[in-house]
Amino acid sequence: MKKLFKMNTSVTIEEFVSVSITGPYSLLKLGPDYAVIRSGDHVIEATGEDLIVETLSEEMAVFSFETLTMVTVKELKNGQDAYDS
Repeated sequence: MKKLFKMNTSVTIEEFVSVSITGPYSLLKLGPDYAVIRSGDHVIEATGEDLIVETLSEEMAVFSFETLTMVTVKELKNGQDAYDS
């Protein structure tokens, strides 16, 4: 199926317990208390307690935590690998 609209990525923190990503992304790492996602030239890492993956589809992801303790966004420099961040 051909996409009609190109989506830009949006990252939303809801009620300080969930992180929603809408738009193109790649899931890099997932653990019991963290998720690392790449979108374009940025890597988003969310850390907390008791991670629950609510949605994981082609252009949308929702990660909820009992307690969200940290969210970081890093820009990748030219040629930098996402795993080096």
